[in-house]
Amino acid sequence: MKGEIIAIGDELISGRVLNTTSTFAAARLLEAGHEIKRITVIGDEPDIIDECLHASLKRAAFVLISGGLGPTSDDITNEAVARALGLRLVENAHITRKIREMERRTGHKASRTFKEKLSMLPEGARLLNPDGCAAGYELDYEGVYLFFLPGVPDQLKDHLVKRVIPRLNELDPRRREIRQKVFRLFGLTEMEVNERLYDLYELDSGIRIGYYPVFPEVHLSITVKGEDGPHVDEVFEQAVAKVEAEFRADIVAMDGGTLEATIGELLMEKGLMLSAAESCTGGLLGKRVTDVPGSSAWFDRSIVTYSNRAKMEELGVSAKTLEQYGAVSSQTAREMVAGIRRVSGTQCAIAITGIAGPGGGTPEKPVGTVFIALSVEDEIMVHRFLFPGSRHEIRSITSETALDWLRRYLAYGSKLPGYRFES
Repeated sequence: MKGEIIAIGDELISGRVLNTTSTFAAARLLEAGHEIKRITVIGDEPDIIDECLHASLKRAAFVLISGGLGPTSDDITNEAVARALGLRLVENAHITRKIREMERRTGHKASRTFKEKLSMLPEGARLLNPDGCAAGYELDYEGVYLFFLPGVPDQLKDHLVKRVIPRLNELDPRRREIRQKVFRLFGLTEMEVNERLYDLYELDSGIRIGYYPVFPEVHLSITVKGEDGPHVDEVFEQAVAKVEAEFRADIVAMDGGTLEATIGELLMEKGLMLSAAESCTGGLLGKRVTDVPGSSAWFDRSIVTYSNRAKMEELGVSAKTLEQYGAVSSQTAREMVAGIRRVSGTQCAIAITGIAGPGGGTPEKPVGTVFIALSVEDEIMVHRFLFPGSRHEIRSITSETALDWLRRYLAYGSKLPGYRFES
């Protein structure tokens, strides 16, 4: 079935809250064979809700509407939808009983507004989860299935996975077979990836290829659709094998994985521990690594040595090196990585020193000049980079390059980073 999503909430259109729930819903629905053709984000305005809802009813077989189901005055979805569809708001006896049970249990009497907001639903509404605390209901309108879900991410995800998708599967047992895989690449441009996959379409007309620059990576999605499950599986396997062969060393992760998690798996396989010394990235590399659950099994520490004094006191970088070559130099990066290895006792280490800008550059060392040192076992490698972009972008691509270089070394023995560099 082909559907649409309408996400309602002033907080979404003002930018205060990122609309992650719609992308989650679209991905999970696609996995189940239900395609989302449009996602619309609107504010809490009855006229706009009316307009968008009627437009979706003309195009879609089902519509997912999220947000605006709570007990506060700005939660107007139920009222707006009832008005738009010409339906009465009627009391849902089950919700009323749940509210009374809550009042007895807590000893706190709910306000009239609270009760009405939660219990008054458009006529014909069927609760998705009668035993749950969060509101959510289904409504059939002129052959289109409408699913109203809470905007709270955890509640929406629970309703979607446990209630909505099984219901859609019942309604459309002959849905199309869909397979999808997302590859996260680093070190190549979007155009380079595109040019190397021209012949992939020749495998089958059901193949769709998507290219998505998600700085500093390029995300490549391979989707195969069709009516015949075994044929879809065969084409999908061929397409995935082609991508893996073409971009073997450039794939940092797949699907929901991350570069940091990939590195953790490699370090665990080899029984190695990692440490880091950061200057211009200010702890960004350490944050990325420690965002991975269980990373303490393979990551020891990251020391932010921003000043020259910190480099000398924490890592043993010599004053002579700093005076002669400067903090941003291959010599300093080499001593930093040796120092963090010595302090931490780890077998692997990364050191970063550079100029993230916007000031501080010189003709010899412009903004974006970064030296990364990688040490694994008895080897130390250092390279000079000149990264483009803003301060945020330079720091981001620096941490990505450092981690990717370690990945390439551990997986393929590569002594050269994947990102183009100046030596």
